[in-house]
Amino acid sequence: MKNVYFNKDILEAEKEIIWRTGISSTVLMENAGRNASEIIAEFYCIENCTGVLILCGRGNNAGDGFVIARHLRNKQIPVIVYLLNSPEELRGDALKNYEIIAGMKDRNLEISGDTSLLERPDTGKFIIVDAVYGIGFRNKLDAKAEETFGKISRLKNKFIIAVDIVSGLDNYLNSNKCLKADVTVSMGVKKFETMFYDGRRLSGEIRVADIGLPEALFEEYNGKKIFEIEKRDASEGFKARDINSNKYTNGKLYVLAGSEGFSGAAYLCAQSAIRAGSGAVILGLPKGLNQIMELKTSEVITQPLEKENYLNNESHDRIKQKIEWCDTLLIGPGIGRNSDTLSLARNLVKSSDKNIVVDADGIFAFRGYTDFLKKKDRRIILTPHFGEFANLLGITTEELKKDFFELSKKFASDNNIVLVLKNSPTVITDGETFFINSSGRENLATIGSGDVLSGIIASLYSQSGDALSSAISGAYLHGLCGDTLYDEYGSSGTIASDLIDLIPKIKSELE
Repeated sequence: MKNVYFNKDILEAEKEIIWRTGISSTVLMENAGRNASEIIAEFYCIENCTGVLILCGRGNNAGDGFVIARHLRNKQIPVIVYLLNSPEELRGDALKNYEIIAGMKDRNLEISGDTSLLERPDTGKFIIVDAVYGIGFRNKLDAKAEETFGKISRLKNKFIIAVDIVSGLDNYLNSNKCLKADVTVSMGVKKFETMFYDGRRLSGEIRVADIGLPEALFEEYNGKKIFEIEKRDASEGFKARDINSNKYTNGKLYVLAGSEGFSGAAYLCAQSAIRAGSGAVILGLPKGLNQIMELKTSEVITQPLEKENYLNNESHDRIKQKIEWCDTLLIGPGIGRNSDTLSLARNLVKSSDKNIVVDADGIFAFRGYTDFLKKKDRRIILTPHFGEFANLLGITTEELKKDFFELSKKFASDNNIVLVLKNSPTVITDGETFFINSSGRENLATIGSGDVLSGIIASLYSQSGDALSSAISGAYLHGLCGDTLYDEYGSSGTIASDLIDLIPKIKSELE
């Protein structure tokens, strides 16, 4: 797993590491700029550009830009350095590196603060490097920066690479008039602010540049315990089948899902569970949905319950018998929000000592009853999207967006659950550690996708009995199925059932 840091935390860590190790900030700037130049040169070749235009301010981010300029010229790439501030405002390492490039007297290295540079017809054919503000930025853009970014934004066919962070991006919900980068070269480590909402939209592809410090040096400063899930991490939630196993030893899953108009949710989660490896899946559903479900799937055992169109407490005793049979209970997909249905969900979760996954409509049952979720010996997995989680907390989605990191960790900790908060990207927390899923694209924003995810996670939980690893591996597997479909269909056109057929293949590649 990769460590992820908030901007303010990595700033403090870098200062202390410099002091502890004795490595100079000048050396770190040189390492950062040199390795960033390698990434920029790679895209220069791919995009078939005529040169590189580097926008520089007056701080350390500008210093990185000056180092980048020098190394690009060493590769015979034409460079223009555009200064948003007077050279007299430069200090420290930034000034040193400006003086170096100013003294090179290279006719293919132009340095200027003339705004006409931004209006030249060939400017749009350059790779544009944003090295104006770094991660220490906390204010609004000044007039010169706004003017510059406005002119750059109007260029056609531009390709923008941000150095460390998009200039002016001081949080993931940002109102500054920042440039939208195609690539962000993050120095040393990934930053939390670049991974969500405006930060994710504006940062483009994230590439991490080596700054000459081992990642292990930073690990002790990850006090917030934020990690990005990598491919190798996903295998931990997959339990290999024993050669002598049978269907009842490979995960028995009981699913309570569906209501009138939402039979699809029941099908998607149950079928996903079978594809993810559960040996036996029983689907409890309103009896009015049973006929259509038996036609749609032959691998899932159905249990038609008393009411025609919704689940209710009349079926409590029959449901309890199946809960006693199963390893894991999944409740919620498409069950609706009938008061009797929600009462049933609360009663079952409160009284059960089995592994439980609560999804979708089932989550609404616990607003005001979150104490029902807390188990001493087992952990419930909760899989809400932002709207469902905000409702559970009794706040607006906008309030949740502003502080979802702290709110999600606190809720998971207070209730001893594993929270899978469906987002772009999805995050997982057990209250102590916060995981960011690195797989998944915008094509997963389609109806039924969440039902597939809950089916996968519940299936893995039925097989392994480990809540956290099931959530992590399930989220990554689901996202990777989406990535595969993105490569085939693009950002739209994926439907939830497309994901199901991919589950066994992608899972086998991860195991």
